[in-house]
Amino acid sequence: MNALFPKIAFHTGETPMSWASRQAAFHTGGRVVPFLNDLGIPIADLARGKRDAVERLCVKAGEDPAEVIRNSIVPVEHRRFKLCGEEFSAEFTTGPVTRLCPLCIAEDIGSCEHPDEAMRHRVQWRLAPYRTCPKHNLPMSDIRMGTWSDMLHELQAMPEAIAEQLEVAKTRSRREPSRLQTYVERRLAGEAGPAWLDDQGIDQVCRTGEMLGGLLYYGPGKKAADMTEDMWDAASRKGWSLLEEGPDAIRTVLAETLTCCLRQNGHPSPRSAFGMLYGWLFASRLTKDPGPIRDLVRDVIIEHVPLVPGQMLLGKAVEHPRLSSITSIAKAEGLHSKTLANVLRVAGVIEDGEEQKSARNVVADYAKAKVLIDRAKRAVPVTQVPDMLSASRPIVAELISLGQLTRIQDHGQLQSKLGKSIDGRSVQRTLKFIEGVGPLLEEPPETHVHLAKAAEKTRVTLRAILEMLFRQFLPTVYRLKGCHGFQAVLVSPDEIMACIADPPPDASDEIRFWMG
Repeated sequence: MNALFPKIAFHTGETPMSWASRQAAFHTGGRVVPFLNDLGIPIADLARGKRDAVERLCVKAGEDPAEVIRNSIVPVEHRRFKLCGEEFSAEFTTGPVTRLCPLCIAEDIGSCEHPDEAMRHRVQWRLAPYRTCPKHNLPMSDIRMGTWSDMLHELQAMPEAIAEQLEVAKTRSRREPSRLQTYVERRLAGEAGPAWLDDQGIDQVCRTGEMLGGLLYYGPGKKAADMTEDMWDAASRKGWSLLEEGPDAIRTVLAETLTCCLRQNGHPSPRSAFGMLYGWLFASRLTKDPGPIRDLVRDVIIEHVPLVPGQMLLGKAVEHPRLSSITSIAKAEGLHSKTLANVLRVAGVIEDGEEQKSARNVVADYAKAKVLIDRAKRAVPVTQVPDMLSASRPIVAELISLGQLTRIQDHGQLQSKLGKSIDGRSVQRTLKFIEGVGPLLEEPPETHVHLAKAAEKTRVTLRAILEMLFRQFLPTVYRLKGCHGFQAVLVSPDEIMACIADPPPDASDEIRFWMG
């Protein structure tokens, strides 16, 4: 077939298939499939927006291909498409459903003698979020004939259905387009919107808005499968008001929604609280990245719901939940649940009486519990510390008073044997200090004696002498070779008295008390 004459102009906003259908009606009086077959253009290629098919049609019709290509929805990978530089999933389109405004079609036809040559299908009508005609403020009509040719969206093949929708339009209530729909139009036109939305895929923004709006407008009991297009439109309006406020506002609303929906055990239930939003994000068949909403929901759940360490949540393992049951924490950390409950109660992490409940129903802050668990694992019974440091019990008692040795719990909370135990790390720090405090000697010099003897000779308390030792107020300290810990430490009584006579500026009141 030679070049088509006369030329049928391509209209701005029209789809390539719509243009081909109008040319078929004008030049052959028939349908688009045999027309394209005569041109040697595979119908499936043009329906998929393949560039070669579009360019061949433009050559035959004498049209600049730039605008026609711009209006082509082009596949980029499996079930992914692109339009005007924006990439989106197949669900962002209407699929085989032909969406149209019957009043726009009526205006196309006007008084035209051959209506099939005039009616145009717009590319924006191919998009699922496009639910209201901005020209007529009319809800869009959806038509599906139930044949393979539905994928062509050939208006010329459905005159009776269009006429029926034109009658329906006379009684339908009017509405303005949703702001989410307007955002889609403007974004496809290259206009900038809210930055955090523009950083997402256009389909991610729309689906997030619809799901959030569906949850907030219809409640968590509504299923996405039961939603009509009018309901999705209402949901998108509700969702947009939250979307444009940004992630912090979304997080706040989700947290409020979650904490108001409790199970019988008093714990929040994400499934019951988030409804269709939960069903969408937690669907096992969800292969598309839903965008930032997934991390927002995940963060809210971690913040408010008891989880098991290592539990998979929206594609990621929660290694350290913020909240977890006593049972889960104890299992993960290798402790008995009763021991852990006692430790947490003593520290005030759980309230009195909570440990009497079933361990799986008692919830604790995992981070706070982890600190206490680490201490508990390093707990050293106070009776073993003298042997570990080769120190007398009075010395150990003074080291605790000085804070050099620390208990597992604060002093006011010593209500268990574990709480009274010494943190093994403080024992190791003390021992390391002693082992490096001074040079080793084979024999003690006449000027230096052991700590107990120094206290006896100077009549100064062990606490004051230990402070001088650990704060390095004494010029010379030695260690006796062959001895361990505090048994090896040698100090000078004269240096102790010199420190008492002229204490350093940062000396404690304990040292200053002994000043003559």
